[in-house]
Amino acid sequence: MKRILLVEDDLLAARASQRRLEEAGYEVECALDGEEALHKVHNGCYLVVLDLLLPKVDGWEVLEKLKNHDGTKHIPVVVCTVLDGEDYRQRAQKFGADAYINKFNDDLVAEVNRILGGA
Repeated sequence: MKRILLVEDDLLAARASQRRLEEAGYEVECALDGEEALHKVHNGCYLVVLDLLLPKVDGWEVLEKLKNHDGTKHIPVVVCTVLDGEDYRQRAQKFGADAYINKFNDDLVAEVNRILGGA
C-alpha cells in the first residue's frame, strides 16, 4: 500500500482528506505542522500532500527543504491550499511542487492518482 504524508493544520480538513485518500486505497500519515512534517517524511512515503499555511514551519519552507534534501527531493509534492492565484502556483512550481490544487475546488484523489498511478 502506498503511503502518503498529509500535512494539514486544520483538523477537519485533514480528516476529510485522509478519509478520501484511504477510501482510494492509500495509507495516510498526518502531520499538523511543518516541523512535524519534516520529521515524519523520513518514515518513508510515496508522496506528500502539503498545505502552505502551517504553524511552526510554513509550507513554503517545508517544500524548499524537501526539494533541496538528497533524501527527499525525489518525493512528489502536491500543494493543496486555499491560496489561489497564478503567482502562488508559479512560486510553488519554482520551489519544486509537482502539482498545485485548491483544497476546496479541485479533486485531491484524482491528482494523487495521476502522479502515483493509483494506490
